[in-house]
Amino acid sequence: MNPKLELIVLGSGAFAPSKNPKQVRNPSGYALKLPGEILLFDFGFGNLRQMARVGLDPAQVSHLFITHRHLDHLGDLPAILFHFHYDTTPKKRHLTLCGPKGFISFFKNLQKTYSPWISPKGYRLSVREMKTNSTLRGRGWMVRTLSVPHSTEAVAYRFEGYQKSFCYTGDTAYDPRIACFAYRADLFALECTLPGPRARHGHMTVSQALHLAQESKSSKSLLTHLSEESLRALKGYSLPKGKTNILVARDLQRIAL
Repeated sequence: MNPKLELIVLGSGAFAPSKNPKQVRNPSGYALKLPGEILLFDFGFGNLRQMARVGLDPAQVSHLFITHRHLDHLGDLPAILFHFHYDTTPKKRHLTLCGPKGFISFFKNLQKTYSPWISPKGYRLSVREMKTNSTLRGRGWMVRTLSVPHSTEAVAYRFEGYQKSFCYTGDTAYDPRIACFAYRADLFALECTLPGPRARHGHMTVSQALHLAQESKSSKSLLTHLSEESLRALKGYSLPKGKTNILVARDLQRIAL
């Protein structure tokens, strides 16, 4: 019997907070809960607190996969490392940080800035760059990458393990290769930042995101990285259900794979 896998949405918002206090969303962050460990995909500012809100233990985090180096996607990376530096020291745990091209030099500069406070005690820390078509293998699972078009080096990630799959785009402009990369995933989380009709700044419009979701033939697609404008635009669409179930992400949402 395969174990239950669950994705928890820590943050479903874009880089700018909503002007409406009732619609404020946390920046990007997703926790994939596996047997005995947690994989984090992006970790924008405020996500360490979001983990506490849903009862996730940071000590269970084994890997953190960063799609790109914008602060709304890794703003709480120093925060969780600071937590590991001062909190209860785990015994011989291994923490792996992954990111796109340029991530290693970025992290070295981060260490210089915050040294020694983001050196996690009791951990063996690994930092790895994952360019397109890279693969990382864990305990009964693997993660692959695809380079995606954004304003800086960026990758999408695809997790496969326990007979389940999860794909996450991070920030990206429209690219038909993404539908192939996410093909028949159990859950496909993709950005949906712009209302349309024109795309700009390395992001997708609502219509582009919906098209990719349909083309991917994923069991569930999760529209995320939402702005006030894209949420407003989504109200004008009838989201299809059936073979491709399209969901709109919300903070602290829990989704079974």
